[in-house]
Amino acid sequence: MPFLSTPLTLSATGGILGSAWVSGSLASLSICAIPALLQCGTTAEGLLRGWHLQYSRGLAHIPTTAAVIGLNYIYLAYHHHSLSLEWRGYATAAFTNLMMAPFTLIVIGATNNRLLGAVSGTGKPLTESAVRVLMEKWSKLSAVRVFMPLAGAILGLWNLLQ
Repeated sequence: MPFLSTPLTLSATGGILGSAWVSGSLASLSICAIPALLQCGTTAEGLLRGWHLQYSRGLAHIPTTAAVIGLNYIYLAYHHHSLSLEWRGYATAAFTNLMMAPFTLIVIGATNNRLLGAVSGTGKPLTESAVRVLMEKWSKLSAVRVFMPLAGAILGLWNLLQ
């Protein structure tokens, strides 16, 4: 590992830890929160309310955090490139963090929209079994996102240790 200034080292460490935090947050939703909601034996309205609380809390923090981390990795890639140091790990880490937004919109968007419509009452009413199926689908699709920031953390660490 070449000598880096303290600000660059702190920036890289922040990106790595931030990526790992986002990955863990997403994992906790898919592995813990949603399965627990599905096992609590409540009505469709209760399931929707529980899903919406988890979704809203994640929406309030995860996209912004991932974007800031992505921008941080872009800064690190640019700065390392200008110093003729290895920079590609940071650039790829930025990409993996920033790809969560389009993945969510394209792959999970329809499921989100159906659940959000049912929560707000603007969409088609859903039976309890339909809500359960959608929540299970959402949980599985969301689990895929876990690997995007996790890859960012691994790539960031790899680049830091070069």
